[in-house]
Amino acid sequence: MSLAIVGAGLSGLAAAYALDGAPPRVTVFEKSRGVSGRAATRRRDGVCYDHGANHFKTKSKQLRSFVCESLPSDDLAEIDGDVWTFGAGGEIGEGDPDRNAETKWTYRDGVSRLGKHLAETAGVEPHFETRVTLLTQDDGPGANGSAWTLTDAEGHQHGPFEAVLLTPPAPQTVDLLKASRLDEALQERLIEGLAPATYRTQLTLVLAYRRRIERPPGCYALLNDDGDHEIAWLGFEEEKPGHVPDDHATIESLLVAQMAPGWSRPRFRSELGALVPEVTTLVGGLLDVDARRPRWADRQGWRYALPTAAADAEALEDAGPEAGIFFAGDALEGAGRVGKALQSGLRTGERLRRFFGVRE
Repeated sequence: MSLAIVGAGLSGLAAAYALDGAPPRVTVFEKSRGVSGRAATRRRDGVCYDHGANHFKTKSKQLRSFVCESLPSDDLAEIDGDVWTFGAGGEIGEGDPDRNAETKWTYRDGVSRLGKHLAETAGVEPHFETRVTLLTQDDGPGANGSAWTLTDAEGHQHGPFEAVLLTPPAPQTVDLLKASRLDEALQERLIEGLAPATYRTQLTLVLAYRRRIERPPGCYALLNDDGDHEIAWLGFEEEKPGHVPDDHATIESLLVAQMAPGWSRPRFRSELGALVPEVTTLVGGLLDVDARRPRWADRQGWRYALPTAAADAEALEDAGPEAGIFFAGDALEGAGRVGKALQSGLRTGERLRRFFGVRE
């Protein structure tokens, strides 16, 4: 028994975790050089910063137990500060007290540690820098009667596999299915099931300063709550344990500015040097500080940052498993949350256990 997982983001790795110890041989293919997908962390100049998912929450007892007990937790870190809010005019308020009462988690070396823990605990070693471009469905000896062969961008073939789990953002999965060779009726049903999913595009700018950038007391981040400001989120990484050492010689403030979709889309391909003056002006205006002349800056473009509408999960679950093709990810949830990606992967992992006839 064998399973191919396309994508080493949180949902794919959570599914692999749910299968740990079960018979299927699991192979994970990832187009980038690391795990965790949009739960991403970079390191530079002795600091680390989360430039995708800012943090995560464990709202259910099941999820909290999974993160805090099933996975290693020695490096898990709680963020103490609150998320304040601001509107189109830049008026800053204290934020939602109920939401601020919820525990916000990261890891001392960044939120991407979550994916690393998942991969290590599940015992999988992803094939990095391997972009799958084609699926081929053939007759197979398994109970579902299908065998799946994957072809990567270099023309190398992998498989056959009895089942395949697809976890990339829905538009990328649609492109993959359109390029693939599978039963036409199945292909059409799967593409129709994914079609409703839509996403926000987002540019992230990271700004490192030698000096402290002032912000409201007790504030870890600022969230635009009306969707009418150029900045969607402004986080202060030094408020996260371990991200900016207290005795760092040259960096005192490390800001993560996630820009609104309307601002991001026309500038998506702009170079960093062209973006920094605009963003520092906006940051300075919001905080009423001089945010010019950061020591250094970084950028990341997220074409599929956050789902705004969900795929038809029921249609995908009805059409796919009979042929051995499964789906997981926040596209099925319609919301870009780390917890939802984990839960999607764990649920899909349970369906895969049933598919492979694994007894509890």
